[in-house]
Amino acid sequence: MNHKGNLDDLQTIIKGCGFSVDEVKAQEHGHQIRTNEGAIINWYTSTGKVVIQGKKLVKDRLVDAWNSYNGDTPLGAAQPNETSETPAPNTPVNPTTANKKVFVVHGHDTTAREQLELVLHKLGLNPFVLANTSGGGLTIIEALEAEIGTDNNQARFGIVLMTPDDMGYSKIDGVDNVQARARQNVVLEMGMLISAVGRGNVAILKKGHIEVPSDAQGILYIPFNDHVKETVPKLADRLRAAGFVLNPQSITNASS
Repeated sequence: MNHKGNLDDLQTIIKGCGFSVDEVKAQEHGHQIRTNEGAIINWYTSTGKVVIQGKKLVKDRLVDAWNSYNGDTPLGAAQPNETSETPAPNTPVNPTTANKKVFVVHGHDTTAREQLELVLHKLGLNPFVLANTSGGGLTIIEALEAEIGTDNNQARFGIVLMTPDDMGYSKIDGVDNVQARARQNVVLEMGMLISAVGRGNVAILKKGHIEVPSDAQGILYIPFNDHVKETVPKLADRLRAAGFVLNPQSITNASS
């Protein structure tokens, strides 16, 4: 088992698994967390390795809950025939990310879009792709205005999938300098998305060598070549920085 986040993220996952943190101690190579239920979690920060100790029943319950946890609701709570000094919480431990909706902006590369959807589902997130909905007669820009926001049913994070769907060149440079570029509507929607939720809540995935807007060079791009899963490590970091708590096993699955 591995954990690539920080100590706070680790405690959030443990609590989300239905366990109550009793003590946190710094050790030479990392941290040790003890729970009221008797589980002992040793986290080695240099490698990310997590070792769980304790009575077999408690240990197995935490391992099972860890592998199932996606950040939504507490899992692995004590069963009626088990005892626990502290009952599992009845509400999500991470309410700011209980809404897992992620708004997706994309071009004409259907394969890359479907790869991204699969990655997001494996991470326990809910991608909103207008092409997969009835649309309600809305354009993508109207949908963005309706679906992005702070309400519980709105997305507070967006992903822009930039793929080489068009070819273009500057009139000054001439046709000999033609380059692959994303569709112009994708560039427009990227700007709207960043304006709506802020740069920290947007991840831009860039497929292959592709021209990007000259006034957007300061924006962080996550590159990939053959499959969107290549972006998972950096995408997971971006999601965590935005407040999402992701299951370590889910990240591994999404990368494979």
